[in-house]
Amino acid sequence: MNAGTRLASFALVLVAMLSIGAGLGATIGPSLDRVVEAPPPIGEGVVAAANGYRFVPSSTALGPMGGPFQFTITNQDGEPVREFTKTHEKELHLIVVNRELTVFEHVHPVRDAAGTWSIDLPALAPGSYRAIADFWITDGPHLALGTDLTVAGHFAPDTTPGPNDVDHVDGYTVALRTERHDGGEITAKLLVVQERLPVTDLEPYLGADGHLVAIRTGDLAYAHVHPVDENAPNGIVTFDATLNSAGRYRLFFDFKHHGVVHTAAFTFDQSAVTGSPAMEH
Repeated sequence: MNAGTRLASFALVLVAMLSIGAGLGATIGPSLDRVVEAPPPIGEGVVAAANGYRFVPSSTALGPMGGPFQFTITNQDGEPVREFTKTHEKELHLIVVNRELTVFEHVHPVRDAAGTWSIDLPALAPGSYRAIADFWITDGPHLALGTDLTVAGHFAPDTTPGPNDVDHVDGYTVALRTERHDGGEITAKLLVVQERLPVTDLEPYLGADGHLVAIRTGDLAYAHVHPVDENAPNGIVTFDATLNSAGRYRLFFDFKHHGVVHTAAFTFDQSAVTGSPAMEH
């Protein structure tokens, strides 16, 4: 079966079986949804410090073969924070992306008794990266703080892919359809297909049917989006979101099936939206 036939079959499945609408080319724009366990992050991963808390890496240089990465979250007194409240089953979510947003890692470091977080990162190509720590201080704010990292070596500049609403990953086809509402609000629906059939048995990943991470090109502002429904009806994972600033974004969709987590990636452009110039979540 050639690529055109596969896409045509997929479109028929999308329209006839699931009735979420024909055509996958709507302009889209993500942001954060309603987070049940905590108030939303306010740092957006752009700055290293907010509300007196700071993301302090032990080193900003990473080896090309991967390996240990350590950091602390310090408080207003410069002391490591040791009390965190879990959000979606983890005390801290760490996102690592390159400047072009073609590399994406969503990992979960381990904290020791002294408050130092550690994670073994995979091998990364030489270049400039941003690490974003998303966490909730117990009896304090929910923050997303970022720091720049570098991987030494010969750097071959990459380019951010152009807009797309279908991605193919690990034998799955993932389609994105969005509906635009007033005020920059967006309803985004993601459908996972395998062998031309919708995957209706997605497994919970971090307490949800899927997760979206939206990152804006340029400043790498960050938003973490969670599904509207606890169970994805007909295999469709739906997100309500608001994006209040124009620009190009990368949207990474994590989903779990047969015990394995996969990530589909999309690029989209948001036109001018009336309201705050910041990404709301």
